[in-house]
Amino acid sequence: MTHPRITIVVLALLFVLPVGPASANAQLDSLKNISAAGAPFLTLKMIEQAQPGVDEDLYEWILWEQERYKILSEWKQWNDLLIRIEGLPKDLPEPFRKQAATYQIRAYIALEQTATARKLLRQQLWKPDAAASREYQTWRRLVIETYLQDKRIDDARIAMLRYQQDFEQQDKAWIMLRARVLMQSKRYEEVIQLLDKRIDWQSLSMKLLAEYRNQEYNAQTLWDLTQQRIELIKDDPKQLASYWSLAYIAARDIGPSHEVVALEQRLSLDLGDSINLYPVDADQLWQAYLRYARLVGNRSELLVGDDANWLRLAEKSQQVAPVKARSLLAYLMTQSQQADFRQQAAKDFLQTLDLAKESNKTLIDQLFNRSQKFSDASQIPVEIRFVLVDLALKKADIPEATRLMSGLDKVPADTREFDWLLRQARVLLLGGKLQQGDARLDQLLVGYSEPNKEDTDRLLQILFDLQTLHADEQAIRHFRQLMRLSIDPRQKREILFWMADSFKSLKKYEKAALLYLQSAMFPGPETMDPWAQTARVNAAESLAKAGLVDDARRIYQSLLKVTKEPGRRSFLRRSIQQLWLTQNAN
Repeated sequence: MTHPRITIVVLALLFVLPVGPASANAQLDSLKNISAAGAPFLTLKMIEQAQPGVDEDLYEWILWEQERYKILSEWKQWNDLLIRIEGLPKDLPEPFRKQAATYQIRAYIALEQTATARKLLRQQLWKPDAAASREYQTWRRLVIETYLQDKRIDDARIAMLRYQQDFEQQDKAWIMLRARVLMQSKRYEEVIQLLDKRIDWQSLSMKLLAEYRNQEYNAQTLWDLTQQRIELIKDDPKQLASYWSLAYIAARDIGPSHEVVALEQRLSLDLGDSINLYPVDADQLWQAYLRYARLVGNRSELLVGDDANWLRLAEKSQQVAPVKARSLLAYLMTQSQQADFRQQAAKDFLQTLDLAKESNKTLIDQLFNRSQKFSDASQIPVEIRFVLVDLALKKADIPEATRLMSGLDKVPADTREFDWLLRQARVLLLGGKLQQGDARLDQLLVGYSEPNKEDTDRLLQILFDLQTLHADEQAIRHFRQLMRLSIDPRQKREILFWMADSFKSLKKYEKAALLYLQSAMFPGPETMDPWAQTARVNAAESLAKAGLVDDARRIYQSLLKVTKEPGRRSFLRRSIQQLWLTQNAN
C-alpha cells in the first residue's frame, strides 16, 4: 500500500515539474536530483506515475525506463531490476533491449551469479551482429569481471589480452580492470608500469598495493603511507574505503591490534572500494578480535575460563584503549560459557561505541547482521538485538526488525519492560499486525506510572505510526491515556494537537477544532506563539469544514491582527476571502 504522505509529496512534485511531450528531459533532471539527495524510492514512485505507457509514447517511455535502471543499479536494488527487465515486452527496439541486457548481466554479477551472467553474455556475443552493437565492448569486459569473481585468473588474463588485441582502449575503467587482472596474476611490475604516470586516487591506491606486493617496502611502511593518505581525505568515503582496505592488508603482517583498527574502520564504511580484490567482511573482524584478545590475555596472564578477570580488564580498558576493550569483550561474548558474562560483555561492548555516529551504527550492523557467527538472530545478545531493531525500524526494514524480535516473547533479564514492549509494539504495528501491536501499547501504557519526557516522546512516535496506518481511533484512545498522566506540559500541548489531527482524519471536524484551540491556548488564552498560530489555523480550517464559517473567520481575523510576516498575512486574507465566497455560494 502506498504511504499517503508519500503520495501527497509525489503529486506535489509532479505538479511543479514541467509536463508535455517535450518535457521528459527536464523532468528526468529533476528526478536525478531527488534520487541523488537520498530519496531513490520516492523517485521511483514518481517515475511510476509520470512514465507514459509503452504504446502511448515509446521514445519517452524508454527515457524514463533508462533512468529507472540507473537508479535501481546505483542503489543496488538488483532483484527489482531483474524483475523489471525480465518482464519487458518482446517487441522493443533492439538497441534498447541490448542496453537492458547489460543492466541485467551486471545485476547477476553483483548477486554473484556469474554462471548465469556468462550464459547471458554468450547469448549476446554469439549473435551475428554482436560486434556492431554499442554494448559489444562492455560485454567483453564483463566476461573478464565474471572470471575475476570466480578466481579463474588465467581465463581472465587470456580474455584481457584478446580484448587488448581487438581494441585500443585507454579509458580509466579499462586500465583499472587490467590492473586488477595483472594484480591477481601476480604481475606486480606490470601493474606499476601500467599505473606509473596516473594521478587519480584509484590508480595511486592500486599502485601502492602493487609496490608492496613487489616487496618495495615492508608492511609498516605501507601502514604509514595509508595513514598519511587517510589524514588527507577525511571526507571521501570511497577513498577511505580503499585506503583502509590497504591498511588491513598491511595490518595482517604487523599484528592483530592493527588488524582490528583497520577492519573496524573499513566495516564502518558500507560500500565497495577501488581495489575490489581482497574482500573484507565481519567474520574477519571477529577473528581479529579473538587474536588480539588472546594476545592481551597471555600478556596479562589471564586463564581461559576466568571470565571475571577478563571482564575486569576489559572494563578497565574502556576509556583509555577502547579497541583493546572491544576485543576482550568480543572474546567474552563468543567464548564465555556463562550467560551472565556474555550479556554483560555485550552491554559493555555497546558502551565503547558512540551510537550517535552513523559509522558506528554501520559497524554494529556489519558485526551482528552480516556475520556467519550470528546468522541466527537468537544468538545475538539481547541488548544488541534491540539496537539492531531500532536501526531496522529507522530504515523501514520491517522484515529485518521482525526477524530480530522473533523469539523475544518474554521480557529478557536486565531489560526494561518499557523498552521491550515499545519495540515489540512498533514491530507489530509496522508489520501489519495492528490488533497485536495495539494490545502491546495498552499493556505498555497500563504500566507507565512514572512518565518521563524521553520515554513519552518515544511513545508518541508509535502513536504517529498508528495515525500513518489510519488507525486514528486507536491513536486517540492512547493519546487520552497519556493525557491522564503527569507528563511535561509542552507534551500535553502537542498531544492535544496530534489528537485533533486524528479527529480531523475521522472527519469529526468540531472535535478537531476544539482540540486545536485547546492546544493553542494551553499556556493561556492569549497565547500567540508560532505553535499557537499554527494550531489556530488548523482550528479555523476544521471549523470551516464543520460549517461554522463565522467562527472560522473570526479566528483568521484574530491571527491577522498579530501576524507581521507578509506571506502569512496574504494567506490569511485569502482564507477569509474564500470563506466569504463559500458562504455566499451556499
